[in-house]
Amino acid sequence: MKKRFLAALTAAVMAASLAGCGANANANNPNATTAATTAAGESGTAQTGGETPAAADNSANAGGKVLTLAYAEGGKTLNPTQGTDSTSAEFINAAYDQLVTYGSKTNDQGYEMADTSDIQPSLAKSWEVSEDGLTYVIHLDENAKFANGDPVTADAVIYSFNRIKDSNYTGFLYSLANIDTMEKTDDLTVTFKLSKPCTIFFNLLQMHIFSIVNPNQLEGMSEEEIDTFLTTTTVGSGAFDIEKWDATTEVILNARPDYWKGKVDLDKVIVKIIPEPSNRVLLADKGDVDIARVIPPKDLSKLEGNTDLDIRVYESVSIVYLSLNTQKAPLDNVKVRQALNYAVPYDVIVNDVMSGKAKKLDYVIPSAMPGHITDTTGAYTQDLDKAKALLAEAGYADGFDMKLVISTGNQDYEDTAILVQAELAKIGVNLSIEKMERAQYLEATRSHNFDMAISSYSSFVNDPGYFFGNCLYSQGEYNYGSYKSDEVDGIWDKAESSNDLNERYELYTEAQKIVAEDAPWVPLYEKANIYVLNKNVKSFMYYPDGAVRFAQISK
Repeated sequence: MKKRFLAALTAAVMAASLAGCGANANANNPNATTAATTAAGESGTAQTGGETPAAADNSANAGGKVLTLAYAEGGKTLNPTQGTDSTSAEFINAAYDQLVTYGSKTNDQGYEMADTSDIQPSLAKSWEVSEDGLTYVIHLDENAKFANGDPVTADAVIYSFNRIKDSNYTGFLYSLANIDTMEKTDDLTVTFKLSKPCTIFFNLLQMHIFSIVNPNQLEGMSEEEIDTFLTTTTVGSGAFDIEKWDATTEVILNARPDYWKGKVDLDKVIVKIIPEPSNRVLLADKGDVDIARVIPPKDLSKLEGNTDLDIRVYESVSIVYLSLNTQKAPLDNVKVRQALNYAVPYDVIVNDVMSGKAKKLDYVIPSAMPGHITDTTGAYTQDLDKAKALLAEAGYADGFDMKLVISTGNQDYEDTAILVQAELAKIGVNLSIEKMERAQYLEATRSHNFDMAISSYSSFVNDPGYFFGNCLYSQGEYNYGSYKSDEVDGIWDKAESSNDLNERYELYTEAQKIVAEDAPWVPLYEKANIYVLNKNVKSFMYYPDGAVRFAQISK
């Protein structure tokens, strides 16, 4: 066996978030406040109208070093096996630890970012991997403690992984790890046997989904009761406790002084939920928040003259595309789907809607991900004559009616929808636009109850197998358009059985070309991740999934 013994590393973590009544989110702190979710909110909470919302007090009087952030939304759950959105991931990462984490590197701009090739210890202090890549022996840190003081044990790891395996939300992600069996060797050692090699095994294990929960605090509950409990309550070993969690107004996190890795630099984190983008811009400009997220690219010019701000634009693996329901007529006709790909004004969307802070997504895999296609000569470009010809060949020379659904709260998507609507009208497609609240939108797409949807996807693991397995494999969790190709499924199965990275990338190049021909999506653009930081924020480290790790930040 190849041994790797690495010293422990300071990691990230924190707790919070979910829509609905916000009960005490910290199972270990009975004095934490309860925040009811109301439309009006309470004093100091976010407003959705034209007025600028009151900012949190980020002075020393608010409790030591306070980090205040402005977010568009507050996540959907604190349950690690159900938190599939990036905001929920931030709060889960704060309240829980995982077995491993990433090291760091500096990019060309001089910014610190996660190095996904450098796996570092977290709850696991060391490990051994067999030469054939089928056996992983994980040794836990004997100092690791849950927030209530219980030790983190092999039993807790196996319990947590079984929950991931059995979850309707994360079971497929678990299957990507190819875990065949798990065995407790002793209280601090777990042996994983894999059914076949997994080149991204540790990359999966660093995800928030693979957080380790404390089974002792869930005893006596049914599985349904546990899921309900963990939706609003945390039982982890992370760096933060939750004082208040109200996904529509405010989340307050307190650093744990007894965190097993040592208390983090911050004392408190306050996340203000500010749905209106212009209000987030104003708060950042006035210095009332330390970090503002989801800033429309066209609004960055309003902040660029502010010398107190550090505007960071990161290349990402986040993409935006039109998901086409391949099982509904007329989108079950490949020529119709190809026609739509030729009708979209890609350059206008990138340059006008996104103000140049995006790249055209030529094929489905973004350029920052290994395995992307560099030769873009075969990619779709706007050609309305070709689009009309394809519709005629498909029997729709006179066009048809169709509905596009989008999630509210993102002006970029609304502007994109209007542009797409105007261009499709030129080829005879009468496109109506329906804006849905986020929860309603997610239900519609996950239940495949839509014609066309503006979708986005941020890959938590920067790997084409992870990407394809989630989005374009027939059984993928995010295959909302019900795309099924036996050829693509076969390529995915072959690639994920290979330990040869070059072979995998070549296979995914082939798969991308098949997908382009089948056209289950209209790829739009690669989205930059934008963070507006006050210059008092230090030690900010960017991760490919875009989620902020509060525990690594200092002021």
